[in-house]
Amino acid sequence: MVWIRKPWVALTLMSLLGIISALQLPRLNVKAYFKAQVFKESRYVIAEREISKTFYLRDVAIVAVPYRTRDEVNDVARELRDLSGVSMVINPFEFPLTMVNNTSLAQRLRLVGQYEGRDYALLVTFISKSPEDTSRSIYRMMKARDGLVFGISYIGAMAIDYVRMILIYLTPVALTIMFVIFHLTLKSFWTALLAFLPSILATIYLLALYAAIGKPISMENVLMPFITLIMGSSAALHYVNRYLTLKDPSRYERSYKAFKETFSALFMTVLTTVVGFLSLGLTSSPVMREIGLSGAAGMTAAGVATFVFLPPIVTLIEDRRTPDMIERRSLTKRRTKLLVFLSLFTFFCFFIGRVQADFHSLLFFRSNSKVMKGARVVEAIAGIKVPVFLKVDMNEDVQSQEGLEALKKVRDRLKDHCERIFSILDLYELFPQPLRNLISMLLPEGILFDRKSNSVLVIAFPKRVDSSTYRQIEETVSSLACGPIRSIELSGEDFKYMEMNRFVIQNLRTSLMFALLVIALMMGLTLKNFKLGLLSCLPIAATLLSLYGAMGLLKVPLNAISACIMNIVLGAGIDYAIHFCCAYLKHGSLERAYLFTRRPIIANALGVALGFSVLFFSPMKVHAHIAALIFIGMVLASSYTLLWLTSILPNRAHNARDARDLSSSTNLW
Repeated sequence: MVWIRKPWVALTLMSLLGIISALQLPRLNVKAYFKAQVFKESRYVIAEREISKTFYLRDVAIVAVPYRTRDEVNDVARELRDLSGVSMVINPFEFPLTMVNNTSLAQRLRLVGQYEGRDYALLVTFISKSPEDTSRSIYRMMKARDGLVFGISYIGAMAIDYVRMILIYLTPVALTIMFVIFHLTLKSFWTALLAFLPSILATIYLLALYAAIGKPISMENVLMPFITLIMGSSAALHYVNRYLTLKDPSRYERSYKAFKETFSALFMTVLTTVVGFLSLGLTSSPVMREIGLSGAAGMTAAGVATFVFLPPIVTLIEDRRTPDMIERRSLTKRRTKLLVFLSLFTFFCFFIGRVQADFHSLLFFRSNSKVMKGARVVEAIAGIKVPVFLKVDMNEDVQSQEGLEALKKVRDRLKDHCERIFSILDLYELFPQPLRNLISMLLPEGILFDRKSNSVLVIAFPKRVDSSTYRQIEETVSSLACGPIRSIELSGEDFKYMEMNRFVIQNLRTSLMFALLVIALMMGLTLKNFKLGLLSCLPIAATLLSLYGAMGLLKVPLNAISACIMNIVLGAGIDYAIHFCCAYLKHGSLERAYLFTRRPIIANALGVALGFSVLFFSPMKVHAHIAALIFIGMVLASSYTLLWLTSILPNRAHNARDARDLSSSTNLW
């Protein structure tokens, strides 16, 4: 009570902490893409390191050059070779791929062709170091020539721009949407602003923490400030709404009473949301652990800011609001509401069998993005997509007849699953037998083969970019290690995504069950009634199953990102049942519980749903999936909670003790 009577001290302290934190923000760095999809011990990561060490290769970028004359392409090839980080460029208009003005060989190799009426030449560019920086340099060079680039490191380079766009443009739009909804709910500009302050502060604190420990903003945590800003405002909204509806003449008494009445519910909502995020730490993916820890830190900061600063500062507001009146009809027709609940649940469950697990690099981007436009041009001309890298270790000399026959066997076996397979064998086949020694003169040692280790680099381009094709390639490769082939190591960005997806999906059930059990236990302890605690968890359990069905309905693949949303919806969606049940036990009346919680529950659900809907404007397809799943999850969680609890709880009790007695009676069943 003493702290509540010092609003200006609280406001000053809050402002100082905000300013100190904001001063750290210029130190924030923006990095690209997932840097740790899987652990360093992953066989794909080990193979990637071996390939980089042996062949001086970090990535292959395909540069699509529009041209009218061959000299234009040759000029671009020379400029590419001058870039730091580029080790080799294969130009279809240079020896040995073409003789004089004859381009038939280049056409046969599908390195030249037309797309939408324009002639393009594809320059195969080998990147040996700093792949994202090198790809960005290539993009800048080609932008002036209206050229296009495609490659994994190019995707990462472009992701930096998308990260900045989310932080600079989409976050303020989401903030505006949330504020409008809060203003309509609380019917006061200043109270709506106060209700938003804790989440704004928590977002600044989280970003300041990143800056202080040198952690960059990347694709794996870019949404954490966004999530903290939107979801961290839930507790403040419920507290301020209760403060405005109390009738005590003293602002300090109203703030104290509102804090006392809502503390248990607010503490539980913060705690369950934190548990939902922390449950991601049960997965084997470093990315999911990063998301879980960052989300838990952001929500904890929002909760602390709400409990410490909001009670005294809200006393600066004189506004009051008369509680909404509700028609008794809204609490009748229990069977109808129960039927609506079951109908919605059954509808979404019907699509559960249609959910497909898939995760690869091209799932991230929309078809109209720069990345996908480059991918379409390259695919139309050369028929290739995301590359896969193989390090083939030989028992024979790589340039011997036995070594070349072994490479031919690898190529033939991969043809069923790959559109193109490129290795030193392709260059050998360009020359007659007597001239094949020229290959050693044309290629520096270690570019495509290494005589010291008898190793050959093979670059394969799968026919389809999906988990099924990658598994088939992996099975085929594992059967080739015999005879002249000592071993084959397989790597590629999408293999790391596939492994991460496998780990996350395997642990999804465990993490969700763990979070549900912990939340149910906390609900039972908080409500002092385990039957009511279990019953209050049923709406969120139904929401998770319905959300899984919605993925099948919308054809959203099950992957590490969509699995992460399940945990987030669990932690945030249980809040509605917590507030309703706490109000029911506090007032001993279903009508009063509905009266005090309906507006903030609906407002918060719509605020979070619409706040995340701005991600539909992101150039990344995965963000559109996140927006759709969060929207459906929040709407269903609030709807299921109100429909279920108002249809199974008794209408009225004379006091809170009677309410507890009634809630444990057979009337609930």
